[in-house]
Amino acid sequence: MSTQRYSVTPHPIETLLTWVKSGEIAIPEIQRPFVWEATKVRNLLDSLYRGYPVGYLIA
Repeated sequence: MSTQRYSVTPHPIETLLTWVKSGEIAIPEIQRPFVWEATKVRNLLDSLYRGYPVGYLIA
């Protein structure tokens, strides 16, 4: 017998950004130093913009 611990609900990135801007959800501070170079951050945002699969955001 398995217990489902979470569910996956896909949302467009535009919706997530709207929720962040309105304060409905917040992006928690990471407890370790920021390690990504600016180019990697840019590439991630570009991938999100283009609709490429990038994994999951847990909210």
